[in-house]
This record gives sequence, C-alpha cells and structure tokens, in this order.
Amino acid sequence: MKKPLTPPCAAGCTAAQMELFAASAAAPATPAQSAEFDFDAHDVVIVGDSGGKDSGVTVHEVCTQADKAGQLHKVRILHCDLGTTERGHLVEWPGALEVARAHAKQYGVPFAVRRSRLWASLWQRIRAHGNWPGHFARYCTSDTKTAVGRDYVDEVGAELRLGRPVRAGYAMGMRAEESRARARKPVLERHRMSGKGTLRVVTTWLPVHHLSTEQVWQAHRDNGIKHHEAYDQGMRRLSCRACPLAHTDDLVRSAQLNPELFEEYAQAETDMGHQFKKSISLREIIERARS
Repeated sequence: MKKPLTPPCAAGCTAAQMELFAASAAAPATPAQSAEFDFDAHDVVIVGDSGGKDSGVTVHEVCTQADKAGQLHKVRILHCDLGTTERGHLVEWPGALEVARAHAKQYGVPFAVRRSRLWASLWQRIRAHGNWPGHFARYCTSDTKTAVGRDYVDEVGAELRLGRPVRAGYAMGMRAEESRARARKPVLERHRMSGKGTLRVVTTWLPVHHLSTEQVWQAHRDNGIKHHEAYDQGMRRLSCRACPLAHTDDLVRSAQLNPELFEEYAQAETDMGHQFKKSISLREIIERARS
C-alpha cells in the first residue's frame, strides 16, 4: 500500500514547515520547457541519485523517456557516497544509498556508488578547508559530487571503448521552484565537466525542472517510487544531515533526529572558529531542537 505523502511530514511538521509546504503546493508549476533530450546524440545517460524525492522522480522521468525511445540500455544511476565523520557518523542520511539503489532496481538499470578520489569523505574536506560550505563556496558539491560524476563519466567512456570522446547526458533533480538561481538554469546545457580537452562531452539535463513539490510527490504516489523515511519524520529535503544551506527549520528537525552527529558538528564549529550558518550557530540549532 502506498503511503500518503502530502505533506510527507504530517506527523512531525512544525507550523512553519506546514506553511511553507502549503505555499509550495499552491504555487503554479513553472511552465514545462520545450527542450527535449536527444538520446541518439548521447552514448550514456547518467542520473545522479542522492536518495531524495527529486532524485526518485528524476530516475522515473529519465527511464520512462529512455524506454519510449528504445534506449533504456544507456541509462545508469550514480550515487555519490559522502563518507563518514571522524566519529564514524554518516554525513548523508542513513538509508539514502539503499533508496537510490531501489530506484535503479525498479527500472532495471545499472547502479554505481562512487566516492571522491581526493577525499575520504566530505567531512574530511570540510575540516581541511577550515570553514563550512556556503552559497558562494559550494566546494561540497564541486569536490564530492561534480568531480565524482566527471570521473564516472570517464570510467564509463573507457568501458565503452568508443575510440572517441564519450558523449554523456548527466541528469539531475534540480527544480525551478527550489530557488531563483535554480529557476534560471536551462533544462539542457553543456556542463563544465566537459572541460577544454577532448576527454568527454557532457550535457546537463534537468528533466523535472518544471515540477512543483506536489507534482513530485504525486509522481511518487502514481508510480510507487520509494522515498526515504526522513520525509515522514518531518524533513522537506534530503541532502547532508547537517547542511549549512538547509532551512533552519529542517536543521532543527534533523538535530532532533540526529543528536550525536550535530554534537560532533558543533564541536567542529568551535574548533574551526566559524559559525555553521551566518544566521544561526549549531549550538543554537541544538538548543532549539531540545526545546
């Protein structure tokens, strides 16, 4: 039996979360883009799957389109493993890997898990940097996801033995509704991981860019797509368990669900001498979680 997912955190949402969810659900979806992905022009289509709700519907959309085009054999799912902290806590949500794997299994496409070749974990990268990621310093994404995706494209290219640069589509679950910056992103564009050389040509594809949050959950309900239990526990987004770019309400809820991890992050905040978010410290987040 499929779970009711609107809103997914009905049992644990704060008043602010309920208001934000209602606002996003009521907002009209961004008009669908006219750009269409050309499967014939690409050797492989890789879907980045974090285990989140947007990843799940992205896998569905890519695989559905690929199957209609007779090109499902080109699709692969990639999960970027973010590793653990010094105390052995997972940086990402426990179970996210398994959810991503389930997405690939549902559509019968290959699944891969890869980690940065330079950093054992995102935590190690943060500690080496000495400061937290932010809107203008998203090294977390570039070093532990984009670089990992680029290396995987090269890996697949070598496997295919094409005798020429691999032409890869790279599908991600970014949506216009999430932020103004993401709303401005084109549905299709040449990705910077293509580089200046001739190793690879990568096209970024945002197949669910036009969907609203409610439409994402509707797609989950209609197609039996697996979702992470954190959504049922009050989370609206699934990224790192403690992300400086997350909404404060989500961080407070995450701190309630992951107290030991947040204590370790709070100690790192003190050690590095930099506040987790400009608007609020981890200690303040933990105190709100306790109250």
